[in-house]
Order: sequence, then structure tokens, then C-alpha cells
Amino acid sequence: MVDPIREQWEANSQAFAELIGGEGTPHHRSILNPCIEGLLGDVQGKKLLDAGCGEGYLSRFYATKGAYVTGVDISPKLIETCRSLHDQENLEIDFSPGSICDLSEFSDCSFDVVLCNLVLLNTPCLDEAMKEFHRVLSPGGMLVFSIVHPAYDFYGPGSWEMGEKDPTTNRRKGLFFKVDHYFDEKEYQKYWKTRDGEKFPHPISFFHRTLATYLNSVGNTGLVVTRIEEPKPSGDDDFFDRENRIPFFLVVKAEKAL
Repeated sequence: MVDPIREQWEANSQAFAELIGGEGTPHHRSILNPCIEGLLGDVQGKKLLDAGCGEGYLSRFYATKGAYVTGVDISPKLIETCRSLHDQENLEIDFSPGSICDLSEFSDCSFDVVLCNLVLLNTPCLDEAMKEFHRVLSPGGMLVFSIVHPAYDFYGPGSWEMGEKDPTTNRRKGLFFKVDHYFDEKEYQKYWKTRDGEKFPHPISFFHRTLATYLNSVGNTGLVVTRIEEPKPSGDDDFFDRENRIPFFLVVKAEKAL
């Protein structure tokens, strides 16, 4: 049976890798990455699973910080990109194709850290993934995951009411954010755009869920939420006017009991 999520990412693998560009988009670099790094802390000598690693830029980053990194992604083509890029940087990272819904290739208590960066919102198997994260974490281990903020989900029921384009930032001005049907948890399909403004080859599935659904899924596994962040952009760049007014991302840290 064909996995439609895998097919989406296989079709979009090249466009996605080019969009990430080895270091993430401006939103990753200025908003998300600093927050994740602060929550993870010192990873020297720790076994880290990058669950849904994409083209592997965070795997490579944390390998340079001394972590023993394993990267898993549903797209075999993206895994090949990961391997190619990490070979160029002479880093020792184990990349393999696989789904975060089923991490049975890894034994219980295999990792000190699970990082799941902007993946859960694109997968239908939230509860299964959380159970697998709990299983593969060692006692005292941590999970850090990020999603687009459910209350301001422009890949779901929300959107900006836009004004004219700002000639300085080359982005349209956000007048206000509008959201409706927040409690309707369902799949949306949206096209991402390349750096040149072209549509990706295939639409991507986004699964809108409430904040309560995400946090309850964590708690139901026995993981304990220890920190929640709604990161703002670092610095003072007018490009991020909208992201300084409402949170773009939500980042959660949870820990497994000793």
C-alpha cells in the first residue's frame, strides 16, 4: 500500500532540500533554532535521535556539538541527501529511512534526546509517535518538539489578512490574524513555495490539532512537560513584523522519569 505522506515528501524532496539550503529558512535561523538549542542544552556525548530529519541540517549541527546523532526520515530521497551532505562535512551520523510512527528498528531506551522539529504537524500518527518517543528514550531523557503554533495555524484554519507589500522587507504587511473552527481537527493540504516563489511539485498534508491534543498526547505516554516556549525572533528585523506580534512556533520540552 502506498503511503501518501511518504509520496508527498519524495515528490518534494529536492525542492525542500533547496529551500532549507543547509541551514534552515530565515524563520528557522532567527526564531526556532536558538530556542531549540537553548532547550537541549549541552549535548556533548549524548545519543540524539533527529526524528523526521529532513535534509539533516539539525543532525549535522548537533553532531558538531558532540552528540552521537541518528537521523530518521520518511523520505528515502531526503535520506540520500542527508548522507551526501554529511559526507561532505566528514561527520559521523547514522541516517536511515523510516517513520516516526514506528521506530521498531531501535530498542527501548536507545537515546538520551529525541528532537522532532516541525514534523508532528505533518503526520497523522501523533499518539503513536509520542509512544515511540517515550519508548526509545532512556530514563531521564528528554524530548524537544516544535510545531507551528496551533492557535495561529496558517497551515490550518487560520490566515493573515494582508495589506500592501512593504518595499523594505519585500513582504506583505499583516493587518490582523483571523482564525475560525479551531476545534475542527482535520487534514489540510497546502503548497509550499521555493525561494523563487514557485510552488512545490506536490501539496503537503498538515494535520491541525488543538494545543490540548498535543499536550495530552505527551502526558498520556508518561512524559512530563517541563517547558513550553513561544519563541520570538532574535534581533530587531522589520522582516519579522508579523512574527513579533503573534507566535509563529510552539516548542515543547518533556522528560522521561528516572
